[in-house]
Amino acid sequence: MRAFGLFLLTIFFAVTGPTQALAQNTPTFGTSKSLTFVDKTGLTDMNGAALDLCHLAQGRSLLGQGVWVTSKGYVLAPNECLSDDYFTLTGLQLLQAQNEGDIAAEVPVTPDMNEAQMIDRARGYSLLALIGGVFALLGMVAFVILRRRAAVRRYYATLSAEEEAVA
Repeated sequence: MRAFGLFLLTIFFAVTGPTQALAQNTPTFGTSKSLTFVDKTGLTDMNGAALDLCHLAQGRSLLGQGVWVTSKGYVLAPNECLSDDYFTLTGLQLLQAQNEGDIAAEVPVTPDMNEAQMIDRARGYSLLALIGGVFALLGMVAFVILRRRAAVRRYYATLSAEEEAVA
């Protein structure tokens, strides 16, 4: 049993180690935001730098793996979305910029999630199913243990009743 516990502890430290999380730029636990380039725009910021249309997604991570991604809409960011700074863009502002020709008319009003984000969302569903399965298994084990204890109690109660009847 000690060897199994040591094995599980080793696996835990290997999975939760920061190397993989840092390489993916994903936190080990918690949330992170990511920008995905959508299209160039004719808009500039206060310094005159060109702004690009980006899709903002918020991801949730567990053990360094993305398990859930939600779309937060469009934003404007410099340097083809490689910046940490961005300006939020409402649906009305997007339509106004499309009417003025600053943003291409082909851009949909609600952003589409890319394949990697959809895979992370599917991973989230898989994780929820796995957690649900673990709870169901624990519930079945608890049910069996409780039934077995009740059967043992009934057996001893019957045995003591028979002994009293004989005496």
